[in-house]
Parts: sequence; C-alpha cells; structure tokens
Amino acid sequence: MTRCGMKGSFAGSTLLAMLTVGTLLASAAIAFIPAVERTMQEIAKVNRSSGRTQAIQLKLTMSVGDGGPIASGELISHPSGLARLEIRGYRGRVDRYLLSGAELLGAKDGRPLERPQPMLQPFFLLQPSTETTLRAALETFGVQSEWIGLAPCGEQDCFVIGDPRLAAPLPAEMLESLDPTAGELDVLDDPLSNRSVDAGPAGGPGEEGDDPSGETEFADEEGAAGPLSGPTLSLPTSEAIPRLWVDTKNLQVRRIDRASGVFVVFGPMKSFEKLKVPAWFEIHDPESKTVRFEVDRAVAVNAPPQAFSQKWLLTPTSISTSTAPESTPPDSSGRPVPTGNAPESRP
Repeated sequence: MTRCGMKGSFAGSTLLAMLTVGTLLASAAIAFIPAVERTMQEIAKVNRSSGRTQAIQLKLTMSVGDGGPIASGELISHPSGLARLEIRGYRGRVDRYLLSGAELLGAKDGRPLERPQPMLQPFFLLQPSTETTLRAALETFGVQSEWIGLAPCGEQDCFVIGDPRLAAPLPAEMLESLDPTAGELDVLDDPLSNRSVDAGPAGGPGEEGDDPSGETEFADEEGAAGPLSGPTLSLPTSEAIPRLWVDTKNLQVRRIDRASGVFVVFGPMKSFEKLKVPAWFEIHDPESKTVRFEVDRAVAVNAPPQAFSQKWLLTPTSISTSTAPESTPPDSSGRPVPTGNAPESRP
C-alpha cells in the first residue's frame, strides 16, 4: 500500500472511530456518522495526500452507452472552480466545454452551443485543500453542506453531504433496503428513490441527438430513477438534491449529484506517479445514454486563468490548438505547462 493510500485509510478509520454524532443501520451493522465539519476536513486532507490540490490534466477516452470508444478527450481542472474539456471525435469533430463555478459554456467546431450537453461536470470538487474551500465549492452547486448522512454505495457505504433526508431518521422501507438479505444497492442506486412512481426525467441540459463523433444519438435512458422520497420534511420531493458522496473507508469522492438530475459516478482511484485520480468516471443524464470517460493519463500542470477563457472555447478548430502541456513557460495564450515535480505531458 502506498503512503497516500495509508493516509487515506488512516483518515477514514480515525474519523469513523472517534468523531461520531449519530448512528444509522447499514449493511446489518451500526455505522457511525461523524460531524460534517470534521468529515470535510478529512476529505480535504485526503485530497492533499492524493496530489489533487493544484491544477491537473487528464487524458481521456470517451464512450457512450454500451458502444466502444468514439472520441478522445482532455480535461483540465483547477481547484478554484475552473475546468475545461476538449473532446475530439475520431472523425474530426471537436467539442469544447468551459465550466466556471456552476456556469457551463460549450462550443462545437468553434461555434457556441445554446444548450451545451452536461459533458463537463465539477471534477474540481475532488480538489479543495481545506474544509473552508470545500464548503465554498459545494455551496456553489447548491449542496447544503451542514447536512451529513449515510447510504449504501456499491460494496461499501458512503457519507452523503447535502441531503437532510438522509440525516433524518430513516423510513421503514429504507431500513429494509439496507438489510443484506434484500440485496445490495449499487452505487448507481439512489437510497431515497421511489421507483414505484412512474416519473419523467429530471430534465438536465443538453442538445438532443448531438454527440462529439456524430455517430451516436443521445436517447432517453431506460429505467431512470423516479423522484426522491423520504421523511416528511420541508423539502421538494419531485426534484433531485445536490449531494456529495464519499466512501467511509478512504474518504474518496464516489459520486456527485446535481440539481438537474444529472449525476457523476467515479471509479476506484488509480495512481499516476504522485497523483491519484479516479480510473474512470461516468456521467448519468436522465435524458441521455451514459457517457463514460476512461482516464488514460494524469499529470499536475500550471494552468493560469487565461487557460479557461472564452477565447480558448471559441478558437476555430481548423487550426491546431493542442492543449498538451509543454516544457516551456506558459505563453500569452495561457497554455498550461507541467509543474516541476510532475512528468511532462506530450502528445
């Protein structure tokens, strides 16, 4: 086990053992829920030990639904709340997305999109280095960071930040779902989802039938979850609630829920030198097929603010505009470069 992994495991076990404010029944055992402030402090500590607290660049391979790879991608994410994504279809089409806080912009082949698809999600929520900056980032996306609860997520449990209904006493049907004899809930399952209600999609942003390759239409996904339900609280039950899920063992982010109904699921952590990032992540949109990005390479970079400008977004793609970091200092165009302690990233 690497030193970073040992730190993550120690942080999780310490948090579970010493800092508890309540209990919920999960996987037929009593699991302890720590104070949300201390939880976020430990999440920030894990971010630091994982090397993610500066700008990072991910080289990606994209697929849609059950199909094979259709495009390559490059994601650059900054812990301040800036991110950009370039997707190059194998037939030459180029999509770009720019995220500044909660504002998403998009362009196709240099032309702005009126309704960008939710391809670029807040990966930078995995990067804050302090409890204060993490709380501020969560609040930007409407996450009620004063609430913490517990829910199953795949083969383990997750702390869920932002949903008062999970922090409240669980309803009887939820307790039954946590019984191991009733079967395990997948990380994609919502513990408060009322699947007996036939509801329409939550309605996330996106352009119908338009994908970066021009080969695959984004159709409605079958079996979309219905509206959230839970204890009687002064909360909407017909809308998704923004939430952050972190596993109780290593305190790594496993899932991000958006108010639009779109959510992102992160795979297990993979090491690239000193940097630990998810091996893959999937974007689940109630109105579209699942989009999956495999992380092929990751490197820390020095990305100045101008690297996240609309000039980059709208630059005509007929001109070679590769954003791969170089070994020279950034020029006036704001191209990011690798840091001194990270390997160079070249095509």
